[in-house]
Amino acid sequence: MLSAVPASTDALTVLSQWRIEPFTTALLLAAGSLYAAGVVRLRRGSRAWPGGRTAAFAAGLATLVAALCSPVDAYAYVSFTVHMAQHLLLTLLAPPLLALGAPITLALRAGSPAVRRWVTASLRSPVAAFFANPIVGWTVFVGVPVFVHASPLFDEALRSTPWHAVEHGLWLTAALIYWWPIVGVDPNPHPVRWPVRMLSLFLAMPAMSFLALGIYAGDVPLYPTYATLPAPWGPAALGDQRDAAVMMWLVGNLALVLAILLVAAAWKRDEDARQRRVEEREDRAEAIAAPNPG
Repeated sequence: MLSAVPASTDALTVLSQWRIEPFTTALLLAAGSLYAAGVVRLRRGSRAWPGGRTAAFAAGLATLVAALCSPVDAYAYVSFTVHMAQHLLLTLLAPPLLALGAPITLALRAGSPAVRRWVTASLRSPVAAFFANPIVGWTVFVGVPVFVHASPLFDEALRSTPWHAVEHGLWLTAALIYWWPIVGVDPNPHPVRWPVRMLSLFLAMPAMSFLALGIYAGDVPLYPTYATLPAPWGPAALGDQRDAAVMMWLVGNLALVLAILLVAAAWKRDEDARQRRVEEREDRAEAIAAPNPG
């Protein structure tokens, strides 16, 4: 795989490095097709489905295409910085967008009776209850990056396409487990309160910062595969490693700050809507209790 990445970094060469891997492509097409079929089925039955949710899910799939099929994936084998960008796409952008698409809700509304029974049973299972716990989600979300960067898996993934796929699976699965209750659109065995969501996001920031600092502080390349690459990649491995650490710290924490602001805004909208419902009930009760002037 490494030998398939050209040394040239001119724009045309970089943009030509698309990789259409059959298994990944099939999964992405299946996810998009199932979601689109559900939306079409609802609309044929004259049932509404928010266009914003469809757009969010489509954007999540597009992000996965950019991370897994575009030149980002090709150059992740030779540049730690590009590899870090790929990981940020897989953990901080694609999963919350997919969660905002509410695919579980769509399946419950548009699926056949058998599909709805299966989804409902899955949501009630002990496995779903375990992974929906926000403490478990935070631990997995924080723990997987530490494990991947501290274990031989990261360097092995640079030499092996199958191990690179395993690494991607770990990143994406951990992020999906984390973001689903944080976004809170779909049904969840453990509905997470707004303050807990914000606290979880806030606590993820120092964890990411400490990992980034550990990578930046290395005085030699942490992963031998990058260091042994031919020019222009290998000789720049240490500087590239530090650039990747800065990207993790800066982009990662900015993304989490943005998520905190968005969750705060959603919390306010939810509180405003709840207050309006309370006021409407009080107005109706007063109207019923008021004496009839006639």
